[in-house]
Amino acid sequence: MGTALLTLLLTLLALAAAVPPASAAPRDDAGDAPADRAVYLAERLRENPVYISDQVPRVAPLSSAPDFRKQAARTGVPTYVVLLPGQTVLSDRQELLAQLHDRLGRDGLYVLLEDGSAGLRAETYGVDVPAEQAARATLYELTYDAGPLQQLTRFVDVLKAGDREAARRARAAAEDDSGSEPERLHPSRTDREDQSFLAGILLTAVPLLVASAGLLLRRSRLGRWVRLRFTLPAAVLAFFVLLVGLPMHYDDTRSSDDPPPSGRDLTARTERVAAALREEALYEDPESARRLSPKQKRSLSRRIEDLRVPVRVAVVPLTLNDESGGDGDYFARQLHRATGEDALYVVAQPDAMRVHVVNYGARLDDGRLYRYTEKIRYGSSTGDDDRPDLYEKLGELVGHIADVPSGPPGKPYLEPLPPDDPVEEDRLPPLYSGGELGGGLTLGAMGAVVLVGCVSAGYAVFGSVRSHRSVSRQTPRTALSGPGASGARNAPAKPGAGWLRRTARRELHTLNEEFREKSGDASPVHRERTWKCLDAATLLLDQEGDGRVDADADAPTLATALVALRAGQAALRAGLSKARKEEAARICSLNPLHGPAAGRSTFSREGQSAARSQPVCARCRTFLSGPGAGESAVNSRLLRLRARRGTPYVPYDQVPGPLSGTGACDITTDHLVDDVLEYLGVH
Repeated sequence: MGTALLTLLLTLLALAAAVPPASAAPRDDAGDAPADRAVYLAERLRENPVYISDQVPRVAPLSSAPDFRKQAARTGVPTYVVLLPGQTVLSDRQELLAQLHDRLGRDGLYVLLEDGSAGLRAETYGVDVPAEQAARATLYELTYDAGPLQQLTRFVDVLKAGDREAARRARAAAEDDSGSEPERLHPSRTDREDQSFLAGILLTAVPLLVASAGLLLRRSRLGRWVRLRFTLPAAVLAFFVLLVGLPMHYDDTRSSDDPPPSGRDLTARTERVAAALREEALYEDPESARRLSPKQKRSLSRRIEDLRVPVRVAVVPLTLNDESGGDGDYFARQLHRATGEDALYVVAQPDAMRVHVVNYGARLDDGRLYRYTEKIRYGSSTGDDDRPDLYEKLGELVGHIADVPSGPPGKPYLEPLPPDDPVEEDRLPPLYSGGELGGGLTLGAMGAVVLVGCVSAGYAVFGSVRSHRSVSRQTPRTALSGPGASGARNAPAKPGAGWLRRTARRELHTLNEEFREKSGDASPVHRERTWKCLDAATLLLDQEGDGRVDADADAPTLATALVALRAGQAALRAGLSKARKEEAARICSLNPLHGPAAGRSTFSREGQSAARSQPVCARCRTFLSGPGAGESAVNSRLLRLRARRGTPYVPYDQVPGPLSGTGACDITTDHLVDDVLEYLGVH
């Protein structure tokens, strides 16, 4: 009997040891490995297949979640959507989707959306839909002002069109070199001002011209009575038609289709972080890649709690689309109001780019407190990936706070200004408002009077004047149809800002993807050169640091970035072909947008007093060696740019910027990168 009981007991113990726990937390064997962000997001997706961050309420408020779920349901397959601040996924977009699938353990379509214009990412696991083609078509078909909801809607529309149509649209959008950028989805405030100005001109000029049309009947037999009888009512009718019709035509009321946030949307993140800070002194955003290991976080928390004044630290991303408009000082003020606790508030970005320290009632000497070093404020490059070290920075800040002597209850160094109201900043003013309308009314009346005076000066010459005004002049363009076998790239001789912006955005995306996928196979020299070109182009195109091509980037900046991108593409392809030649490639001096030079030709162009040997691409060299390559023909292929809108086209090396003065020498890829960094003040 005793032996049987002992045998039964041993069997039960063996079975219990073989059964794993029902749910296990992420392993932390060494005690200092950062927690997995994908685990947190996977748990949210397990609760709801569409997860929207509360950190981007200006473009995707939490209250708009039903709209995102509605679009996700249209795909016809299990779909999991995650919308995060672009700042949190700059380096691991594709990897994050794979991690989410691994943690969630469910097949389906996984979509990652961001608050910027970097486009969406999509991956399929166990389902057959053209996700990659749909994502590419969405990227190229939409303009930079399209928000996350518009991107998801277009993505699903292309996805539902089928494999063949999705592939066709992706290929057509990527290969479109027409030079025209897709129209904005909605007008900006500047566009509305232009519309008001045009409306004012039409409201005065058209009725006055209609009324004065009777002057053309001056020599007819109908007489003055007939002229007044028909032209005056026609003028009044034209005025009322325009008065009513123009607002119907320009009927936009908002500059964006992004859902407007409610007051609760704008306080959701603040309340979440404030609730956490009531429980712990150091809060780290779970949606961002963790920069602090559990061991580092425990160490910092103990040091913060040992300080003689209350200190609250929030490690969260700051973007233009959050409730604070990217202002860490303002976010600290909102945390103080939400917690209701007087303390020293510290707001640090996960990438450690900047730390904001704001005193709300902590008894410290403010004069000493706010004199923390630039190293603490902006960080030092210590990591292998050349990023500031957050743990080191916060540790030095805590040490600085400990050394600050006591003082009266503190206050902010400067009171932060409230950000723009997200509803008001997207609301367009009425068409009939603003000083632009008055200017248009005045200009329209003056123009009509001048025109009527010209008409009355002689009916006989009116037709001749009209014919002269209809004459248009053609502008030469370089007839390049594509890269071709020669390696020369497609580029007009007089590119507009729209063509440059659209092409630069497309080629920036392409080079990013090619570098991520293929740089490991390239030679070290070419890989480094490609990275420098990509980095220089990114600095030029995204000087605001919001993950999108700057809307106010001028033509010289866009052209320089495009030259750098094409030089980077050529360097990467040379590295993949295992080219022995490792010196920096020279760039076509006739039109740098053509890409690297293939040889040299002797010629002179506008701005050069004598012919000289200069590097040119294969197509330009063929052109220069053929008949008819006179100076005027050469100048027709010369790249010309506008310094700003409304100014004439001039040779590219006469426009202020990194390309200035390069046409007179052999500019190489390395020289171009150095000139860009010097121009931007980056060392």
